[in-house]
Amino acid sequence: MTVDAYRFCVIGPGRLGSAVLAGLQASDLTVSAVGVHADDDAHLFGELPHLRVRDAALEADAWWLAVPDDEIHGVAGRLAEALPTVRRGGASPPLAIHSSGLGSVHLLKPLREQGVRTLCLHPLQTFAGEPTSGLLRDVPCAVTALEESDLQLGEELAVRLGMRPFRLADESKTLYHLAAVVGCNLLVALESEAKRLMDAATRDSRGLEHLGVLLRTTLENLLRSGEPAAALTGPVARGDLGTVRAHLRLLDRESPRLARTYRALSLEALTLAAPRLDDEQVETLRKLLGAGERP
Repeated sequence: MTVDAYRFCVIGPGRLGSAVLAGLQASDLTVSAVGVHADDDAHLFGELPHLRVRDAALEADAWWLAVPDDEIHGVAGRLAEALPTVRRGGASPPLAIHSSGLGSVHLLKPLREQGVRTLCLHPLQTFAGEPTSGLLRDVPCAVTALEESDLQLGEELAVRLGMRPFRLADESKTLYHLAAVVGCNLLVALESEAKRLMDAATRDSRGLEHLGVLLRTTLENLLRSGEPAAALTGPVARGDLGTVRAHLRLLDRESPRLARTYRALSLEALTLAAPRLDDEQVETLRKLLGAGERP
């Protein structure tokens, strides 16, 4: 049984749902409708029928729930209540997918209890731009399911959409999602602080432009090496105590909150750099960053 057997309906065509819709269509899979659960969804993908959740249960046999995490279980329940009691002759077992990075596949339990195959596909991608099928191309995709056959179906669907699937245990999803948030969302927050500092130093508003080459090269070095320690540069990596003290004096005076962040991240940097520093440098930096010594 392959993904070609299904008629898809994407419920919740926001940024992610719209990219999924575009990906399904670009992959020549059958999309029978768009499922809307809010009035402001109705203008998207106008060439497809727009159905409320209960009607989507009748017009499709594969539902991709691209709704907010808190709504997945409720939408699954409404779909389950509306499932037809008699299915098409020779039809494949229905399929339900959600794309929460954090949420358990058990959020689809109301559908699973009705004999629907359930799985989670979570693309490791940010969907801040124009929703196109290209946003899914060559993107790692976490596949979570309770049955081997469903895992295989999820992998097939991910590959069909141009993604690179890997299996993720349901009980590991919180840790997985935390890794993604630290690596993506909190990186943006950290660069917001870097921009603020650079704007103040240069007295213009082009901080990210000034930092752009440095950021790009650092990320390229990190991804090319595959080892954070190999990409680490800067004062902690060099054991430059004077520079670290100067930074901390300024931060403790001007931005105590950022000073705490600087200390925490610099301690992590010190763990990476320790093998290339002598013991005295490591110990002095550890005391300084742990606030055991005044800068």
